[in-house]
Amino acid sequence: MSMWGMNDGLTLAGDGNFTNGANTFTSNHGSVTWLTELEVGDCVVGADTFLYRIATVTAAGAATLDRNYSGTTAADEAIVRIQLPRHLKITTDAGAGMTPQDLGVFGISGAERSAGVDNLTSVGEVLVGSCHRSVPAVTVAAPPTNTIATASVVLADNTIGITNHGFRTGTKLNYLNGTGSSITGLSEAAYYVIAKETTDSGTTFGTLTDSTFALGSSLSNAQAGTAVALTGQGNATQTFIGDTATATASLTVGKVSKIAITAAGSAYTSAPTVTLAAPATETVDASDAAVCVLADNEFVVSAAFYGCIASGDPVTYAHGGGTAITGLTTATGYYLIKSATSNKISLATTASRGKAGTKISLTVVGSGTSHTLIGQTPTATGTLGLGTPSTTVGASEVAHVGWVKKTIGTGGRAGRVHYETLVAASSMSGAADEDLVTPDS
Repeated sequence: MSMWGMNDGLTLAGDGNFTNGANTFTSNHGSVTWLTELEVGDCVVGADTFLYRIATVTAAGAATLDRNYSGTTAADEAIVRIQLPRHLKITTDAGAGMTPQDLGVFGISGAERSAGVDNLTSVGEVLVGSCHRSVPAVTVAAPPTNTIATASVVLADNTIGITNHGFRTGTKLNYLNGTGSSITGLSEAAYYVIAKETTDSGTTFGTLTDSTFALGSSLSNAQAGTAVALTGQGNATQTFIGDTATATASLTVGKVSKIAITAAGSAYTSAPTVTLAAPATETVDASDAAVCVLADNEFVVSAAFYGCIASGDPVTYAHGGGTAITGLTTATGYYLIKSATSNKISLATTASRGKAGTKISLTVVGSGTSHTLIGQTPTATGTLGLGTPSTTVGASEVAHVGWVKKTIGTGGRAGRVHYETLVAASSMSGAADEDLVTPDS
């Protein structure tokens, strides 16, 4: 099955207002023309980054959304329209909002459209973790650093040389001059790659290859083939590096329920490592019979810990330098049982026993005041825009820069469902440079 999702580049005339808990969508500006810009079924990106479908368009500056707005009330927001097929579900099964990244939709911005092969487009949880009292920090590894020798700066052509760089036109690179003088013509700032698939618009950069590229001072200049003139080679410690991607997590009862990309990054040559912070450690005085209640096979824990757990959650117990409670083994994984009585928990040997309430018997309190329980650290993996880039400029690992293949399930043909998504790389009304910016494979 194929679905078509087109970003036609339309930012609605006038700004929009969103009200928490209401499905109204309005503008205070008199110049709005939403009657012609919006249709029922179109999607808009809310100020909370989630997608909302237009249910009705009632006036030039008034429409209703398919559901109540879940974010913080926001006024005078720039609104982007994205046309997605009407059968495409833009909420989770639980009714929570989804972002374009959640759907694996590419080409949302000009920069992503051009450099979509080397930026982060999704982060999937491998382990959701447990016992998080606050949202864990998400760290995405930086893209590779490219050190540029002076001999790699060809002034006659205004080009930079990196063997089999794999960059596409539009890839964002940040120049740092290291410990010496800058390449004359550049400053320590961001530039955008002009790769070999781009036609020279009048600024000479020679014949580009898989191992050479020129630089545009802006994305539009790079796409137009207008290169920065280079008149000095700089120094041997200068570097180019892309933007580091960023992401944030969401929690549901102490577990990571979603990881959203907040910045896609650029110039990645392989999927970056994604790490999440560990949950806080819960410390208990297991030598105190009022804390380690043998008669009930329970611990008394803090309200903060009790409030972020559920029965069946994994934890690791350690005696903290004392002696273990009889019935437990230090540095061993167990599963929580959340008591109906506030701030009390028990432990089970399996997740199913934790959910069923089958407690481990505790027969003797431990020694020491620093016994610990710590939840599971979540883990995740990142995926690049079109998979791992090759070392050939303009190469694509799928049928076309806009096609994205999704596989659901495991096993053979009978056990898997495939679908593909095509997202327009440019306006359908005849952008002449589409095959230069996003070439066919």
